[in-house]
Amino acid sequence: MRSFGNAADGKRSGAELIAASPATRALLDEAGRIAVFDVPVLIEGETGSGKELLARYVHDRSPRRGRPLVAVNCGALPDGLLEAEFFGHARGAFTGADAARPGLLEAADGGTLFLDEVGELSPHGQALLLRALQEREFRRVGEIRVRRSDFRLIAATHRPLAELAAAEAFRRDLFYRLGVVRLRLPPLRERRAEIPELAAALLRRLARRYGLPLPRLSEDALGVLGRRDWPGNVRELESALAGAILRRPRAPVIGPEMLEEMPPRGDAGPGSPPPDPVLAALEIRRLAAARTAFERLVLLRALRHAAGSRVRAARDLGISRQSLWQKLRRHGIDQKAPSLAGIVPRLGRDQASVPGKSAPRLGTRSSGRFSGSPARGAHGRRTTDGDAVDANESG
Repeated sequence: MRSFGNAADGKRSGAELIAASPATRALLDEAGRIAVFDVPVLIEGETGSGKELLARYVHDRSPRRGRPLVAVNCGALPDGLLEAEFFGHARGAFTGADAARPGLLEAADGGTLFLDEVGELSPHGQALLLRALQEREFRRVGEIRVRRSDFRLIAATHRPLAELAAAEAFRRDLFYRLGVVRLRLPPLRERRAEIPELAAALLRRLARRYGLPLPRLSEDALGVLGRRDWPGNVRELESALAGAILRRPRAPVIGPEMLEEMPPRGDAGPGSPPPDPVLAALEIRRLAAARTAFERLVLLRALRHAAGSRVRAARDLGISRQSLWQKLRRHGIDQKAPSLAGIVPRLGRDQASVPGKSAPRLGTRSSGRFSGSPARGAHGRRTTDGDAVDANESG
């Protein structure tokens, strides 16, 4: 078992990477090998799995470890202020700009820029980032002077960027720039052997934070932790331990009764059915990306239902074979009834994880006609929208 802190600054994150499983040891070995090469790295993993820790691990073993690692959550960047955030701004560039301010690229000069949740960037943000990666030149908002920044980029996402890029919901050219090296961080349910050591490290951190004596976990408590699936990964584990240590602050041992009651083990492990892709498509916040993902989903389901027959699929969808062929080409879909897995961002473990929502069903009937069929005009003629698939019609 190996435990890795932050070589350059152990206080920055206050956490450790625990390598008690073969998968994590192999991942850290690969991360250590590529750290010395000054290339972009894309870290893929579920929310709460420790992507920023892995980014710091790479930075702290790179030639840039003596320079700063500048971390930013792309989901928190307002779209209207992206240029100012990335490139900085001059004094008086806009209302409220009372002083000049450097941007993220300048702050990361000589070091590493870590973009967490890069999949949340708007198309405008993606274009700005692509240009910065290509040119390494930029201008502050309100300035003419061209500046340069020498930085290494590490990006992280919980979304399937490869599939989104194939569906044109994320810029392909940017994806190719980001994914020179791709590291997949396994979720906690795939590395259960690390839970005891990881829980001990988290308890040490929590005891220091709250000024409490360090407790230990009983065997029964460890058994409870090891049987959970942890959809929130390490972040959820830390929350459960924090609740236990604060319920009885001076207890020397944490028993199973002190752990907050958690849901029973689900079916999110290997071999389990994937989450409902319709619900996942509905979770995409940007209209253009959601529309593209939903149309792709409808096409895939039609092909699967028709066993790969384009004639049957076109008839079921109420469009011509030529229109179907054009759509398949645009979405890069094989004609042979491909799998639905991974074409849209993952949600929770199952449909029940979205209370009050039910997935729209394909092939339902509304007002006596197939909801996916094109509407008929006043004279009984079919009118088609060759390019749009409306999520409201669920067809």
